[in-house]
Amino acid sequence: MAKQHTHQNNEWCFETQAIHSGFGPDSESGASKSPIYQSTAFCAESAEDLENIFKGQSYGFYYSRVSNPTVANLESRVNVLHRGIGTVAVASGMAAITAMIFALASAGDHIIVSKSLFGSTYYLIDGLIKNSGISATFVNPTNLSEYVDAISEKTRLIFVEALGNPKLDIPDIKSVSALAMSAGIPLVVDNTFVSPYLLDARSLGAHVVINATTKYLCGGNSAVGGTITDLGQFDWRQHRGTPVLEMEKFGQNAFVAAVKKVRSNSGAALSPQNAFLTLAGIETLAIRMNQHAKSAQSIAQYLAAHPKVNDVVYPGLKTHPQYDLGKRQFPNGCGGMMTIRMGNKDNAYRLIDAFKLIDNSVNLGDSRTLAICPAETIYRHLTPEARESAGVYDDLIRLSIGLEHITDILGDFDHALECI
Repeated sequence: MAKQHTHQNNEWCFETQAIHSGFGPDSESGASKSPIYQSTAFCAESAEDLENIFKGQSYGFYYSRVSNPTVANLESRVNVLHRGIGTVAVASGMAAITAMIFALASAGDHIIVSKSLFGSTYYLIDGLIKNSGISATFVNPTNLSEYVDAISEKTRLIFVEALGNPKLDIPDIKSVSALAMSAGIPLVVDNTFVSPYLLDARSLGAHVVINATTKYLCGGNSAVGGTITDLGQFDWRQHRGTPVLEMEKFGQNAFVAAVKKVRSNSGAALSPQNAFLTLAGIETLAIRMNQHAKSAQSIAQYLAAHPKVNDVVYPGLKTHPQYDLGKRQFPNGCGGMMTIRMGNKDNAYRLIDAFKLIDNSVNLGDSRTLAICPAETIYRHLTPEARESAGVYDDLIRLSIGLEHITDILGDFDHALECI
């Protein structure tokens, strides 16, 4: 397999990198878009060549569960956007979190996790991770003292969401990173709600970034995927976790190598087709995120002033508890996610049922505006106490503001609110 040319210019702006970076025209065909290598296996010129590819001594591919050229192109582009030293793409955002944890921790180890957490992530940590012998302490992501109290000799990582889902609380990444570094623990940030365009996690000191590429990076409700990026700011020789990272063999790429091993052994491979669709989506990421944020700001202000809406939570509103922190961490805008409360469950359901334009859907980051009541859907298995910690209430609606014209979105809210 011939290696592709690579476009790379560190001086390019984000918008240009999103279109051109990571790879260039295909060396064999001249195709300017990444080809879809829809192949399970790849041939080598000789038995020795295949041996060297298996051992990582030569560049190449042999089996798509382990690596695939289209997936590698996606990894390269995401890595450039995060200014990382290595990115691994997997089958979903949940697979990304799973692979990251199993690369850094095993039975007997401990992790620290934000209480403000996507429901499926909570189920993962309280289920598969817990059953694997890895214990977790859930902390208020905005309270540094809780992190301090939770750290022990067995702690292997701290995991937070850049914006809590759906609570929309904001951890001070720079402060949490400093705390993590002092304890020799990597800080992992889930960037799904804001994308690399709105949050430069590397500049704030994060060590690893997770993306559910299904959401904003792909952007069109067409492909599930996830990525894990090592930002190159943690000395993995400090890490005391088991399994031990293979520093002698891989050096500072040891974490990336460990994640790739989990991907291969667990079978959490991203399909070439989904990698291709995500690559196409990333090209318009910046312009989409600007519009998501612009529309969301206007809609949040409109809903905050509406007498039939009890509460609106959006980081761009001055009423948000971490408004000033949000302005610092998200200088390009706060994204398209917000929540509203309607007073009771009946009102919340009535509003969603009255929408004509806005879809009732569990996805987010779509070009379409989406609404869901998370309490009895995403968070249906949580205890009442856990739901409250996550900011989930019976009358809560999570909104993902899309790319439709703002006049049409507001018109749909006008119509639906009249039905309350």
